Amino acid sequence: MHIVKGYDERKNEFLNTAMGLFMKHGYENTSVNMIIETVGVSKGAFYHYFKTKEDLMDELSQRTAEEAIKNLLPLVKNSQLSALRKLNELFLKTNAFKAQNRELFLAFMEVYYGDHNIQLRNRMARHSIERVVPLMEQIIIQGNSEGTMRVNFPRETALFILQIGGFITENLIRRIMNKERPEEKEKEIRIILQVYNESVERILGIAKGSLHLVDDSIINLISGV
Repeated sequence: MHIVKGYDERKNEFLNTAMGLFMKHGYENTSVNMIIETVGVSKGAFYHYFKTKEDLMDELSQRTAEEAIKNLLPLVKNSQLSALRKLNELFLKTNAFKAQNRELFLAFMEVYYGDHNIQLRNRMARHSIERVVPLMEQIIIQGNSEGTMRVNFPRETALFILQIGGFITENLIRRIMNKERPEEKEKEIRIILQVYNESVERILGIAKGSLHLVDDSIINLISGV
């Protein structure tokens, strides 16, 4: 029996199905026909929601970014927290979530950072940064007003910090996949993350030791020890 679904429900079905296929086969190796056959609808139904596969990927990356932002908004809008506390809490919660779901996270990252998913990865990263920059900008502006930060260009600085963080994240994920000895990997990872932590402190003009962007949970996640 043919099941009629609402517009949003069907659209999300396309997006969820496409994400699963992209992760399994890679973006380039996943055709529109594969998506249509998996969902079980006609080609016309696909083009009712998306003009092209690229259009679907853009919407998928934007949806992923929006879902991440929803989890950050309460923290950023909390008037009871200082700017420094917000930054520390932001990284602490993110690290803890990844550590608690280590196996799932690593399995996803292994596929996500594969060479066959470079287009999907770049688009999702771009959309994520576009959404997070305004939130980071708000925190920096608050820090300036509290006197704990000294930043002349909050928005541009937020973008710079996130871009560096994205580069470091990709570098560390690739180290996760490296088969070197865990104790050697842990030492190198600690140095890289500490340099990032100290660099962000200098960029924001805050006192050394004020930020705690690195904790044991993220070290254990990456090194596996």
